Amino acid sequence: MVDLILTEQYGSTQDIISFTQHGNEIVEVKPQKNFFKCIFSFTTFFREILLPYGYPQSVSDDYLEYQTWDTLQALCSTITGSFTMRAVLRGVGVGDSKATALSAALTWIMKEGAGMIGRIVFAWWKGSELDHNCKKWRFFADILNDAAMLIELCLPQFQQYSTEVLCVTSVMKSIVGIAGGATRASITYHQAIKDNVADISAKDGSQETVVNLIGSFASIFLLNYFTDSTSEWLLILSLIILHLYTNYMAVKSLVFKNFNNQRIAIVLKTFLTVGTVPSPSKVNSNEAILHGFDQTVKRICGFEIILGESISKPLKLYTVAELKQILSVYEQEKYLLLVHSEKRKIYVSFEHGENARDVIAAYFHAVLLAIATSIYNSTSLDIYSKRQLHHTTPIAIIHTFMNAYEKYIDDYRNIPFNYLIPFNKLVKQEFNMFVTALTVNGWSMGSHSMKVGEHRIDFKTHKAKLT
Repeated sequence: MVDLILTEQYGSTQDIISFTQHGNEIVEVKPQKNFFKCIFSFTTFFREILLPYGYPQSVSDDYLEYQTWDTLQALCSTITGSFTMRAVLRGVGVGDSKATALSAALTWIMKEGAGMIGRIVFAWWKGSELDHNCKKWRFFADILNDAAMLIELCLPQFQQYSTEVLCVTSVMKSIVGIAGGATRASITYHQAIKDNVADISAKDGSQETVVNLIGSFASIFLLNYFTDSTSEWLLILSLIILHLYTNYMAVKSLVFKNFNNQRIAIVLKTFLTVGTVPSPSKVNSNEAILHGFDQTVKRICGFEIILGESISKPLKLYTVAELKQILSVYEQEKYLLLVHSEKRKIYVSFEHGENARDVIAAYFHAVLLAIATSIYNSTSLDIYSKRQLHHTTPIAIIHTFMNAYEKYIDDYRNIPFNYLIPFNKLVKQEFNMFVTALTVNGWSMGSHSMKVGEHRIDFKTHKAKLT
């Protein structure tokens, strides 16, 4: 009699090997090979070359869809780049007997130098924002890259300005390189659910190399086939449109489970008006990927929430007595909220060593405080319409709470100190419900991509000096 002891499988797609008992011996039993098994083994070999170790368990759920769209966009970009290279070479005088090697070399040196300066300046100017809005900058980089290639394609028509044009496009492409590379790193970190960032990055490089090879061979045929200007431009414009579409679909397929400023605004709006939290996939599908079209928290609460910046400006609006009272309200928290009513801003300052949960808690508290301040000053907000107030939702609870206190209808003022203590208790209750809903719906509170400045405060150590 043969008894099965255990089975073993490499990954989730390989054959299952059985270990059975044969008398007093352990016998290994492998599945029989056939034609289809051989084909499967062949495809498995290429999977191991191009896909991360342990795929699909070792990557995020959106990995395959994103990489598929990303592969298609890379193919379009490679082919378009071949036509661009031909146009650039014509523009700098290749094939022109009047052009000299020295002039071409000087043009190329100036072009590369402009690109280097562009990389340094852009990394300094926008480097810290690339993590906060990964999708936006990823798509922006692709739009800018296509714009640079379109300009270079027109270079043969403006040969007398070839140096200036190439310097401009070099700066544009340097921005593309910084934005694209940095956002790719964020995406790789998101995909690496088993701390396999290096493996995913290496396999992404292999995939890109294969695509570039295919695109290069295809370009050899296309460069010789499309010789007249009209057909060439029709092909190029078609490739650029396809490139932008595949990039758009790639970015939209990403499902980040942590918060940036836009995702938390979408989640908070739903939670406050409905009492539930939408799933990460739904929120990510509603996240805007073009600058200027995002959902801002100011549309929800009427205030701009500023995290980790200097509080020197709002402090000027408080007396010493008022500041003492405010500090006592937040003595159990790892953050401090200061309202600048005139500018419609709430400054959130953190103690040293805050974690992601502290940032989310402070942001949640600031949004609710902004809504309460608006209610106190009889300022209407779309978020607490009459229809919303007929249901037992967080926004209705806040509205009912503030209606129990006297409202202020003259100059815009902050909520009085004696209102804040019971209000903070309400905020804690609502935040606990919020955290529970986030956990149930698969959101991560272990990290965040929200924009937080570097200013930190210490108001507890010096409390005795203020009293």
